[in-house]
Amino acid sequence: MHQNDNNMQHVMHYTPATILCCICGTKIESNPSNMCTNCLQSRVDITEGIPKQITIFWCRNCGRYQRPPWVEAPLESREMLSLCLKKLKGLNKNVKLVDASFIWTEPHSRRIKVKLTVQREIFKSIV
Repeated sequence: MHQNDNNMQHVMHYTPATILCCICGTKIESNPSNMCTNCLQSRVDITEGIPKQITIFWCRNCGRYQRPPWVEAPLESREMLSLCLKKLKGLNKNVKLVDASFIWTEPHSRRIKVKLTVQREIFKSIV
């Protein structure tokens, strides 16, 4: 008696283990922190080590910025964004810069605001 090989095949489906978030009780896939994404974002500061404010020196006479050397960088230009990002000490191999853009400020305020979107791995495999 020969059985058909097609009847003998078993299909194995992978079903990830689900647990409840240890903070809010939401059903989630198991992860090393045992927290859902929302609770993890509210409890872990991935921007730790990145300064919220830096000082960039500007010459009133020639209008250039100190990198060093003194360089020309028009407001909201690629050169200005590069200058601002190079001054940030906390951007390193542990934090991935996803996006950077300028936030508009009054021209006479002498403030340059940059919005950064960063990504960092938490607990080996949670981003």
